[in-house]
Amino acid sequence: MLVPMELHSLTQRKGYLSPDLAIGWQIGKYVAEFFDGLEEVEIAAACDNDATLALSHLTRQHGNPGQVIVPESTRPWDFLFYHLTTGTMLGFTLIQQRTHLPKGIRDLEPALSVDNPTTVEIYQAGLDLLIKSLLSQPVTSFSQIHQIRCRRLQVMENSKQQPHCQRCGCLTSIHKLWDIEGEICCPSCSGLEPAWYTYH
Repeated sequence: MLVPMELHSLTQRKGYLSPDLAIGWQIGKYVAEFFDGLEEVEIAAACDNDATLALSHLTRQHGNPGQVIVPESTRPWDFLFYHLTTGTMLGFTLIQQRTHLPKGIRDLEPALSVDNPTTVEIYQAGLDLLIKSLLSQPVTSFSQIHQIRCRRLQVMENSKQQPHCQRCGCLTSIHKLWDIEGEICCPSCSGLEPAWYTYH
């Protein structure tokens, strides 16, 4: 299987190539191309796994060794990227049928600890096939991508208005409001990670 040179060096350090490494690598490359680099991109991942490792590796390659945030609570996406300069947010939701091993292959996992070369060979073949598919197909084949425009609402410094968030209805200081695709939202309803509010 042909593996990009940079990804190969990462797998050499890790000791293996996993589907999650391939997913993180492919999504990271997609985002880097979309935003013409990762220098101004904030990143969050739903869980801390090999995909997160691949994204961290890519940020270092792009001269921005930023931390990939992993929230403590669940999110409606698997990966979230926010471009500071353009105010563009990209959310990725993985299509599990295309990012996980078929059930028949997963059912072999308990038997892998037993000395059974045939089972290991079948399982490895299924794993290789999944990784090959992830590396050879476009990101859109295994994830849904949502692009959202989000900008901090520009207001006069001396404004004392306290309008309602159009999503949750809460009163919010006008200095904290966001314009999310034309909807005026409080920070909690913006969809951004809380750690990113201060950057914009």
